[in-house]
Amino acid sequence: MTRIDLRNRRTVLLGIAAAAVVLFAAGLIVAYQSRNDHICPDGKPPISERQGILEPTEYLCHGGTIVTK
Repeated sequence: MTRIDLRNRRTVLLGIAAAAVVLFAAGLIVAYQSRNDHICPDGKPPISERQGILEPTEYLCHGGTIVTK
């Protein structure tokens, strides 16, 4: 049975932790860039939404406008 050197184990664990932090930060950046703040034409958030399983989500905006996404 071979023994793993403590320095190598620490290096591997630090590498895995660093990769996890980088991937988490990349996910946050992608989520921030792909957000959709303006669904309604007036820039306000929708009043209500109706989600469908197979159909796109319908949003009810101010003034009675319905937007599907």
